[in-house]
Amino acid sequence: MARRGLLWAALISIFILLSGCNLFGPKDVSNSQGIDPPPLTGQSTDNPENEAKSQSGKNMQKVYVTDVDGYVVPWSVEMPKVEGNGLAKQVISYMIKGSEGDKLLPKGLTNILPEGAKLIGMTIKDGVATVDFSPGFKKYKGENEQKIIDAITWALTEFDNVKEVSIWINGTPLETMPVKGTPVNRLSRQNGINLEISENVKMGQTRPVTIYLQGQLSDKVTYFVPVTRLIPRTDDVASAVINELLKGPLQGSTLYSSLLPSVNVLSVKKENETITVNFDNKILSYNQGEANPNAVTEIVLSLTENTDAKKIQLMVDGKKNLKAGKEDYSKPVSRPTVINPSAY
Repeated sequence: MARRGLLWAALISIFILLSGCNLFGPKDVSNSQGIDPPPLTGQSTDNPENEAKSQSGKNMQKVYVTDVDGYVVPWSVEMPKVEGNGLAKQVISYMIKGSEGDKLLPKGLTNILPEGAKLIGMTIKDGVATVDFSPGFKKYKGENEQKIIDAITWALTEFDNVKEVSIWINGTPLETMPVKGTPVNRLSRQNGINLEISENVKMGQTRPVTIYLQGQLSDKVTYFVPVTRLIPRTDDVASAVINELLKGPLQGSTLYSSLLPSVNVLSVKKENETITVNFDNKILSYNQGEANPNAVTEIVLSLTENTDAKKIQLMVDGKKNLKAGKEDYSKPVSRPTVINPSAY
C-alpha cells in the first residue's frame, strides 16, 4: 500500500503531461461480469438516459469504490430511474461514504468520497462534466486523494457524453486538490487509474496502457480491476496490451490474471473497428478444450479500453472456434455491458 502510494506521488505529474496526448479511445457505458460472464454482446449508449437496465427495470450503473488493498474498482449497482442528467448525479452521490450506495456494496468494498461531502450540482456541456461539492469534500486523508480523483473521473467518463471532468468546491473550480495539491486540470481516462510501472522503462519514452486484472472477495466472487501501466512507447497498442496481460500482475500485487503466461500469441491484427487475436491452443487448457471465461473478459475489456476497436475476434490456431464456459466466441464480440455486478 505504501509503495503504491509513493508511486502515485512520484508519477502523477508525468501523467498530467501525458494527458495532452490522445492515448485512449472514447468510452462506452460498458461493463463485465465476475465468475462466469454472459455473452459479450456489448451495448453502447449515447447519454446518461440510455443506461443498461437490470431485470428489475432499475438503472444498472457503475460506481467506483475501493477494495481492501486500496485499488479503485468499478462495481455495478441498481439505481432508481431518474430523468435528465440525474443518473450522473446519482452515481456520484452513491459514491459518498454514508450514502445509500454503502448498502449496495458487498463486504470488502468501500465508498471513497468523504462522508462530509455533499453534491451541490453538476452540469455536462461540450463533453465536460463539472461536479460541484460542498466544503465537506475537503475532509479526506491525503493517501486517498488520487483514489478520489480516479473514482470521480472514471465514474463520470462511463457516460459517452463525458470526456473530461472538472471538480469544483462551493462554486469555485479547483486547480489542485485541497489536501496534497494534486493538479486536477483536464481530468480524463488519459490520466490512468491504479498506476503501475513496468520493468525496463525509461521515463520520457513511455506510454500508458490500462489492462484489466482480477481481485477476489471470496472463493466464489472475483472482480475486474483496471490497472494503468507505463510501458515502453509503441505504435502497436493492441499487441502491447496482450503482452501486458500475459505478464500478469507486478510482483507483490494482490491481483491475478486468468490469462496464463504459457499461452502464445500468434498474431494481433486490427482491421477497421475489429481487432483479431490469434492464440495457440494453450488458451484452451482451462476446461476440456475451453478457454477461461474470465480470461476472455480480461482480453476484451483491455483491448476496448485502449483502442477505438468496437469488436474483438478471438481465434485459436487460425480458426474461429474458441469456447469459454457456456459461450461460443466464434464471432466477434463487443465490450460487456455489465461489470462486477452487485447481484453476485
